[in-house]
Amino acid sequence: MKSRSWESLESFVRQEACISSKKSITPVTSVEDDLGQQGDDADLFMQRFFEAFDVDRGDYDFHRYFLMEGEGVLYHLLSKYLMRRNHTLKREPLTVGMLHAALLNGKWDSGALSQHK
Repeated sequence: MKSRSWESLESFVRQEACISSKKSITPVTSVEDDLGQQGDDADLFMQRFFEAFDVDRGDYDFHRYFLMEGEGVLYHLLSKYLMRRNHTLKREPLTVGMLHAALLNGKWDSGALSQHK
């Protein structure tokens, strides 16, 4: 298990998301928008986060924060209007600050982490 420090998390993020040391990573850095983690890449990124820091997955739900691979406008329209499923493209932003809070707590708690956006 890695240290639960900000520096350890930042090092992990840089390595897993291939982020240059020249780019700033802050608590408000978005995992999806700023780090480019989407779909399968985001799923793998989060799996590695939980494993690397031995964080309990708690109530973590991939679909709360990320779209599935290929889940774009066409999928949305088909789901919502053809299959009559309740579907939205809107997701809750996941930030590096939320990762850090989960790391410090040792468990993913979506309600508590929503305050760290």
